[in-house]
Amino acid sequence: MTLFLVVALVLLLVLGFPMFIVMLLPSLMALPIYYGHIPDFTLVQRAISGVVPFPLVAIPLFIFAADISMKGQMSKRLINLAEKLVGHKTGGFAQTTVLSSIIFGAVSGSTQATVAAIGSNIYPTMLERGYKRSFTMALVINSSNVAQLIPPSIFMIVYGVITGTSIAALFIAGLIPGITLGLGYMMYSWWWAKKYKIPRTERATVKEIGKAAKEALGPLGFILIIIGGIYGGIFTPTEAAAAAVAYSMFLELIIYRALRIRDIGRIALGSSVTMAMLLILVGGSEAFIWLLTVARVPHEVTTLLHNINPSPILFLLIINVVFFLVLMVFNPISAMIVLTPLLMPMAQHLGIDPVHLGILITLNAAIGSATPPFGVDIFTACAIFRQPYHVVISGVTPFIAIGVGVLVFLTFTEDLVLFLPRLLASY
Repeated sequence: MTLFLVVALVLLLVLGFPMFIVMLLPSLMALPIYYGHIPDFTLVQRAISGVVPFPLVAIPLFIFAADISMKGQMSKRLINLAEKLVGHKTGGFAQTTVLSSIIFGAVSGSTQATVAAIGSNIYPTMLERGYKRSFTMALVINSSNVAQLIPPSIFMIVYGVITGTSIAALFIAGLIPGITLGLGYMMYSWWWAKKYKIPRTERATVKEIGKAAKEALGPLGFILIIIGGIYGGIFTPTEAAAAAVAYSMFLELIIYRALRIRDIGRIALGSSVTMAMLLILVGGSEAFIWLLTVARVPHEVTTLLHNINPSPILFLLIINVVFFLVLMVFNPISAMIVLTPLLMPMAQHLGIDPVHLGILITLNAAIGSATPPFGVDIFTACAIFRQPYHVVISGVTPFIAIGVGVLVFLTFTEDLVLFLPRLLASY
């Protein structure tokens, strides 16, 4: 049956079917063929059970908050502050892109929202300042993927739910890796701008920086609400998501007056569509992994790995390679839901920390989202920038190399990844 499922998956993927059909249809076909004694509705029950855990409620709320922020003034204010802080440096506006993406990631938790919000504002200005189109698009795509690691990360929420790992610990553990990846992109931006002699801009005055910081106080408040609220014991991650929605509406409707009440309904509809697409992926993946469990595939994988008898580091390197290859083709959340239950028993046997493992898988997802041929953010960028596929991917290779370098570094430095969770006694 395993061979049947793999062949069906690849065939449907090559034929261009939507990802939820790629996950669901092979399961629906395999169940009556190989396990006719199991009622068909059992598969539907498993799919539904995959989307009912309460912590998943945080995902539509964070998506809604991100969409409100994207349509309003928050992204522009964050970009303005970032430019005032680093815009005068070599490659300053490219570094502004990275810094803005990191900060907006703390608002949205979504790479696609960050690409749309930051990219649509940054892209024209970077071209005007002499940056090449290929570099600009690659920078926007990859710097936006840092949002996978910055709380509130939607990817981390799903990982926490399916593995039973503390979402709060995952959130805080993602900060150091996210900042490390962002610094890597900023250093490459500096080198690229110096090589191609991109002109520098004037340094902002203290008064200008102060004004930009004052204007960005509202968006920066998200960091206090989400991180401070969770680690101050005020909110659970789900409650923090609800607070983020209320706060974003308060800013955009009352303080900035960038949106009207009628706009909220339209934004909510768009957020609902996005969430429906995500939930059907989660449900389809849950049904698929249940069928694999019935077929004892996790047991076979664990037995195979026991025979190899890898060390913890070797096992983590194997996981990195597997996820890197799979994420070139599959949606990150679907890949994570399918692969993680297969690999988690061996990880537990080897004593690998689930938070460390979750951060490595999340970083793989960040890299994979921008890796050809099917990185999800590549197609988001094609739509936003209205550029053909081959143009969008032409500059991504150096950024992928930086991401892989950070991934390998963090694989060997578990204590660094777990430093903040241990410091804040959340883990």
